[in-house]
Amino acid sequence: MIAPVTAELLEGVFPAEQISRTPLDRQSSILSHAESRAFLAEIGIPKAEGVLFEIRDDLAEGLTPLLSHRPATDFAEYEGAPADFSHWIHLGEAIHSDIALDGETGIVYDISELRQIEPLHTDLSSMVYGMWLLEKRRPDYDPEDAVEMLPVEELERIAGEIEAELSRIDPIPFEGPSLWEGVITDIAGGMW
Repeated sequence: MIAPVTAELLEGVFPAEQISRTPLDRQSSILSHAESRAFLAEIGIPKAEGVLFEIRDDLAEGLTPLLSHRPATDFAEYEGAPADFSHWIHLGEAIHSDIALDGETGIVYDISELRQIEPLHTDLSSMVYGMWLLEKRRPDYDPEDAVEMLPVEELERIAGEIEAELSRIDPIPFEGPSLWEGVITDIAGGMW
């Protein structure tokens, strides 16, 4: 795992009941990536609102194969589609996308309704670190938490800091147009 995520780090900003863990005995054999198995069992993924990803409610019960969530025929013409989705796990959704974990490599993918499949994060730790970072920095940029609207320059500075910190750990989220690019733009514009 590439990001410094621990159970204690997550529990510092998310209530324990919002962190989904999948015990090893409930993990499907399609997840063969050892680091991902350990991460899901020991650290978990937050299910809080407003952290970009809407993680499946049933993650603690077991893993859902992507192909039981959506048939393979849906993906036949997607740009970037692999030949075999049998080891992919559906983690949840994000702005007009499905989020899936490749159970062999540990890479997290964005499956966009624009018929594109692209790497979103190098691994689960990077994705969860990004979720943690958005929640930890929320008081700095969230208009609901602010007494008054921050100046544009301040919002741009905060958005830039979030992007720089996540990019330092994992360059994939900002290598091209992505969900993260939209989030950073929205934070800089005072819309998140």
